[in-house]
Amino acid sequence: MAPGQEDDVPGPRKILASSISEDPKVLLYQDFVSEAEVAHLLQLCEGRWERSMVSKGLASELHGTNDGSKSVGEEAVGETRTSSSVHLSWDETIVTERIAARVASVTGSQLAQVEPLVMLRYEPGQFFKMHHDGSMRPSTVFVYLNGLEPGGGGETHFPHLGFQVKPSACTAIMWHNRNEDGSADLRMKHEAKPVISGIKYAMNCFVNINVQRDTSNIIVRHLTDEPSKEQ
Repeated sequence: MAPGQEDDVPGPRKILASSISEDPKVLLYQDFVSEAEVAHLLQLCEGRWERSMVSKGLASELHGTNDGSKSVGEEAVGETRTSSSVHLSWDETIVTERIAARVASVTGSQLAQVEPLVMLRYEPGQFFKMHHDGSMRPSTVFVYLNGLEPGGGGETHFPHLGFQVKPSACTAIMWHNRNEDGSADLRMKHEAKPVISGIKYAMNCFVNINVQRDTSNIIVRHLTDEPSKEQ
């Protein structure tokens, strides 16, 4: 796709939200991204997939009270995570900016707090064992770019909450990672269960406690006051 043509990639017409859990709050969004956006993002990833990494650090650093000033360890390859990733840059496509604006809106955050988006690929047998996204990240939006056949695996499992979410194309789930005191809400520990058949594509959209970049030159237009909710 030639530069500038991504402006012609249509987004979703309407995003529908429903509640999975009230306490802690976990929301499910239908049509968080469009099929055209998914195809565009996957095209950007061609030839770029690398082994996913995990944060290496003390539990007190990753899960303790964090006001944004604490170190959170280094990124390294680990046996607890076997997927592949692509880190997208903001200047690659306007589509990432549009998705980041949605992430900021549904999490009640500032656009500048949204981390660069990370594309994920899970092939059969690949997984990410139990983990928490860290107290330095107030919120997570996890986007499923495609679905898998029944029995295909790849669910996002929240053992402390007693449910799991199956991959479904263009959907997203959102949750908050911190308690009021700034420590990690350990109820939000989760795992990506192994894919049994097919390939699972997804995207991590993290909100950080710290400002990630200068977004003062970006104007965000809200087409609706808030996503429509299903009861």
